[in-house]
Amino acid sequence: MAWSIWAILVLVLLILETITVDFFFMMLGFGALFATATAWFTGSLTAQIIVFAIVSVIALFLVRPWVKRRINNDNKIVSNISGLLGKTGIALTEVNILGGRVKVAGEVWSAKTLAGIEIPAQAEIEVAQVEGAHLIVLQR
Repeated sequence: MAWSIWAILVLVLLILETITVDFFFMMLGFGALFATATAWFTGSLTAQIIVFAIVSVIALFLVRPWVKRRINNDNKIVSNISGLLGKTGIALTEVNILGGRVKVAGEVWSAKTLAGIEIPAQAEIEVAQVEGAHLIVLQR
């Protein structure tokens, strides 16, 4: 009958995990799952608690960091227009402070330069910054 108590504990820990999503309660749930199996094969409460403690500690210190790295990947993926910073392209038209057109990463963008700089058509450019819907570009 002790196995059913461990099984209920597994369910409670998994429900808590869905609320926190920190993988802490899931690791304790693994310990409780192994304790459930131990209770199924033996009636020793001491053995069940030892198995629960050992599996939980191993899961918390070895499995949890690995899972957190895989699931909660903190590497920021740069997307959209901010992903164009530092990219190179080609000026389709003359680009000056008033505007122009450039092709970067296979897409055509409106572009401007900094004051006093003019970039001729067909020149290689680099995206220096983003200002609204315009790329601020420099000649390479």
